[in-house]
Amino acid sequence: MTSIPATFFTKDGQRLSKLAYAFLLLLCIAFFTPGIATLPPTDRDESSFAQASKQMIETGNYVDIRLQDKPRYKKPIGIYWLQSASVRLLNVDHLNEIWAYRIPSLLGATVAVLMTAALGTLLFGPMTGLLAAMMMAGCVILNAEARLAKTDAALLGSIMVMQFTLARAYMGIRSWRNSLIFWLALGVGILIKGPIPLLILFSTLLYLRFAEKHAKWFRNLKPLPGLILLALIVVPWFVAIMLQSHGSFATQSAGQDLFSKLWQGQNRGIMPPGMHLLALPIVFFPFALFATLAIPDSWKDRHQKGVGFCIGWILPTWIVFEISLTKLPHYTLPVYPAIALLSARALLAGYPALNEKKASRWVWASVVALWLTIGTGFAIIFAGLPMISDNKWSIAQIIAGAVLILSQGAALYLIFKRKTDSVIVLSFGSLVFMGCVFGLTLPSLDHLWLSRQAVQMAQSIKPCDHLEMVSASYGEPSLVFMAGTDTQIVSNGELAAASMIDDNCRIGLIDDKKKDDFLAGFHAARAEPLALGKVEGINIGHGKSAAMTLYVMPPKINAP
Repeated sequence: MTSIPATFFTKDGQRLSKLAYAFLLLLCIAFFTPGIATLPPTDRDESSFAQASKQMIETGNYVDIRLQDKPRYKKPIGIYWLQSASVRLLNVDHLNEIWAYRIPSLLGATVAVLMTAALGTLLFGPMTGLLAAMMMAGCVILNAEARLAKTDAALLGSIMVMQFTLARAYMGIRSWRNSLIFWLALGVGILIKGPIPLLILFSTLLYLRFAEKHAKWFRNLKPLPGLILLALIVVPWFVAIMLQSHGSFATQSAGQDLFSKLWQGQNRGIMPPGMHLLALPIVFFPFALFATLAIPDSWKDRHQKGVGFCIGWILPTWIVFEISLTKLPHYTLPVYPAIALLSARALLAGYPALNEKKASRWVWASVVALWLTIGTGFAIIFAGLPMISDNKWSIAQIIAGAVLILSQGAALYLIFKRKTDSVIVLSFGSLVFMGCVFGLTLPSLDHLWLSRQAVQMAQSIKPCDHLEMVSASYGEPSLVFMAGTDTQIVSNGELAAASMIDDNCRIGLIDDKKKDDFLAGFHAARAEPLALGKVEGINIGHGKSAAMTLYVMPPKINAP
């Protein structure tokens, strides 16, 4: 192993060089691109976002947000504009392919990593920024979100630009360019996910206001012209959608989506405070060990400007997410760059607070044991998943799991001896493991992707040139996205039978539980459908097994 080369830093040692940022860019490409084209559309959020973006391209209406014929007023327009632009630029002739919809997420994750390096350099020095950026590139949560066509990775990119310019103002930098970028980033973040960027901003400002007894430095961002610019960015679309939806956008996005997440659990069950904290070792794996060990030093040094900025970013925001009754792992993603920065800082310092307090060996051993257990668990789960799903073994995934575990052991050995190398070796283990999971293992699991099975089979037997499907019971957005916007989702077999009788081009995808009603509908019409294929597996939308049959009308069957 080699340490980080001196050419990654400027001659004065105060900044990262262009070579370092080029390295981080290549690292992001290596981490985030495997599987971006081969991983099928996931349910339900990703496919819903992608389908709504696809309909904007199909209809030419870039104001309204719809999922088939129903309004989708949960999030603002930003992510749909980004996805539509990506598809029109990169793959407009193949609207049913998911990869182009994922590009904004990939770019957002990459921007987040690069801005973590820049922010770390500003607050703590270039080595801290570089190591924190590597941690962000290799952690589980960002690797997952970078490959999903939804809001969170793109939002993180805008938040990191906002926080970087905010930190520059906090450190006393006054410039029109810095202020302009800050308000632009805030506006883009609001258009992507509404109030979340404001939560991050107000949390940081509130903490620093009480910690330092003033917030005069915020004037460096020129608030009055900035608010005018923010209004010009955000208000026009909100006015347009309120007029087009007759006010229902506000009712559904704020009244139903946001309120139900905060106080009702949004049909996902009520989860008590503390769940995000319990999820941190998994979500920020494999660098959660560094984050855990950094807590004493970070709290001890909370009055230092850089540390205080990160704690203000993390603590109030985290409390809000813990209070919220709906909890999903990606909700806390916007604070993980700050966690990575504090983790890298404490690692480079050698964890002095732990040494001073002479922490119990049992506490240290328990933290390490949990970390190693999580790594072993990841390795075992993904090694066994191909056998559980498709009754096959993946040698590549088994090797990747072994590499991950070995990298944990090497990082543990190096953590106090060669601090930067501990991050390097753990990043390598994560790179091998993540690349195999997302690039090879998950895309190869046929029984995990019911919509892909169904559409591929339907394409091979379609009775007409244009694929038309009607589905009884199975109504995941991924089916609509892959089969086409005009795919019909009906509640029972009789309706599916009527749809097929009305149009002989339609292929029926009938859940076995609806089969009797479906056949009864044909019997009443004195017709008989022909079963041509079976789709079986796990519906990842709700985690239950499913079995469905594809039917066509006999007069229109083409020979295979």
